[in-house]
Amino acid sequence: MDLDKGFQLGEMRVEPTNGRLLRGDEVVDLEPKVMALLCLLAQTPGQAMTREEIFARLWPGVTVNDDALGRTVWKLRQALGDDARAPRFVATVPKKGYRLLVEPGPVMPAEPVPLNFDWRYVSVALAGLALVVALVWAAMPSPSGPVGSDEEGQRLARADEFYYQFTATDNAAAQRLYRGAVQDNPHSAPALAGLANTLTQHVIRWSDGDWEELGLRSRIRTALANGRTQTPAAISALAQARQYAEAAIVEDPAYALGHRALGLVQSAQGEIAAAIRSYDRAATLDPDAWEAFINLSDLYGHQGQPDLALAHMELAFEAMSRVYERQAVLVRPWYSDTGLSVAHSYRQRGDVATAERWYRRVLQWDPLNPIALTGLAAVLSGRGDQAGVREVCAPITDPATLEACLGGD
Repeated sequence: MDLDKGFQLGEMRVEPTNGRLLRGDEVVDLEPKVMALLCLLAQTPGQAMTREEIFARLWPGVTVNDDALGRTVWKLRQALGDDARAPRFVATVPKKGYRLLVEPGPVMPAEPVPLNFDWRYVSVALAGLALVVALVWAAMPSPSGPVGSDEEGQRLARADEFYYQFTATDNAAAQRLYRGAVQDNPHSAPALAGLANTLTQHVIRWSDGDWEELGLRSRIRTALANGRTQTPAAISALAQARQYAEAAIVEDPAYALGHRALGLVQSAQGEIAAAIRSYDRAATLDPDAWEAFINLSDLYGHQGQPDLALAHMELAFEAMSRVYERQAVLVRPWYSDTGLSVAHSYRQRGDVATAERWYRRVLQWDPLNPIALTGLAAVLSGRGDQAGVREVCAPITDPATLEACLGGD
């Protein structure tokens, strides 16, 4: 079969020359590299294609990293309506590459083939269908029955919302929800990873009760330096967290946040190189795993590699921008601070033009952020644009903040 002329993939028709998928009346346009990846995987359905083979075919003679392939796979899954945690079309083969799960077939005819019905049998068929529906309905659990997938998903979504607020109370609430989800379904990778995260966060943030008041986002370096992770209680909690994280990966090796949870535990246990590998794995599986990029930035800073730290903070912000609409509750507490971290880093390096672009980018989304306003005013003041400073500072109502802004601090 000549795949270039089009093929059927499940209920979808693939048109490589037009760069699109057709699913009923829906038309999905694919970027050239995404379509090329789909056609490449369709050449050997059911067989794993290594990353090296894919790189050689999609980017011949060009050096790219795993992020490029990860983003392409993610876009393909989005177009197919696929889920990396329960794939129907594209599966990740751990430590190797990817494979297409569906055998491509010839394009189905546009018009249905007429069928000759014997209408004498229609009433019999309908009666049989009614009986099947009745039996299925009778077998369905009542609302008060066992926890179903929808209820489990809602509980995990609530747990995630609590977890990403990063307060001691919210973390405790998230931990209780994750633990309940694990008790109901010990094979749930999201619940296992979430429980691992809450245990680790408690150690590195709130185990002595006053850490939250420091107002810091990055905790690992300070936690390692002050011995917080070496108390008997911390060592025990981190050992439990590691077991949960490793169990999440066993249950679903392609679940990015499972690898991210393991990386968080490893970093708290001082295994920095291993943690970086885990975070890299998470980012490869899901190029929008912004939490992994933030953690990588922190660890590269810990290792004295500021360029890599800054690059990964930028990747985190870009990933947040891509998922903001569907993860607003999770992303919002971090979004402005991440962009500001990038802006401050460029300003400290003396690259004020790039710093200005980042301050303005934060203000596009968060127009009254006092830190972004003050930082931008400082950049403008440095080049003598006092009119610009006054314009930028005008929205600030707090007298002390306004004074700092106008002073270019």
